[in-house]
Amino acid sequence: DVMFHEVAHGLGVSTIINGRGTVREALKERQSGLEEQKADVLGLYMVSQLRARGEITGGSMDDNYVTFLASLFRSMRFGSTSAHGIANMATFNFFAERGAFSRDPATGRYRVDTVKMEQAMNALSERILTLQGTGDYDGVGEFMRTYGVIKPELQADLNRLAGKGIPVDVVFEQGPAVLGLPQD
Repeated sequence: DVMFHEVAHGLGVSTIINGRGTVREALKERQSGLEEQKADVLGLYMVSQLRARGEITGGSMDDNYVTFLASLFRSMRFGSTSAHGIANMATFNFFAERGAFSRDPATGRYRVDTVKMEQAMNALSERILTLQGTGDYDGVGEFMRTYGVIKPELQADLNRLAGKGIPVDVVFEQGPAVLGLPQD
C-alpha cells in the first residue's frame, strides 16, 4: 500500500489543462492535502488494476479494501492539521456517502461493501484528477470543507481507539541502549 501510494504521487497532471501554470501554483496551500488524497486513492486503484490483470495474485481485493479503510482510521488520528489527516477524513466521508462501507451501531464495527468501494474509488479518483487538472482552487476548498471534517460518530470511534491505547504509529527506537551497546 505504501509503495503504491508513493508511485501514485507521479500519476496525474503537473500542468493544468489551460496551460497557465502548474497544479501546485494553481492550488496553492490546498495542493498538499489533495495530493496525499490522490496518492492514497490512486494507489488503491493501481492495486485493483494489477489484480485485474493477474499481476497481483496473493490475497484478494477485499483484503486491500479492508486494509485501505483501516489505514484511513490510522491517518485520521493525526488530526486535521496534517495533510494526510484531512485527506483521509475527506476520503472516509466521500466513501461513506457512497456506501463503500457500513457501521454496525451496536458494535461500532465497519464492514466494506466491495462493489460500492470500487465505485467510490473510481469516483474519487476522477474527482481529484479533475480538480487538479483544472487547477480548481475554489473547488478543492469546497470539497475539503464538505468532506474533510470529523463527524461526531467518527470522533467517538476515534476516541474509542485512543482509549484502548492503540498507538497511531509504530516507532522503532534505535540507539546504543536498544542495541545493548555501552552509552557514553
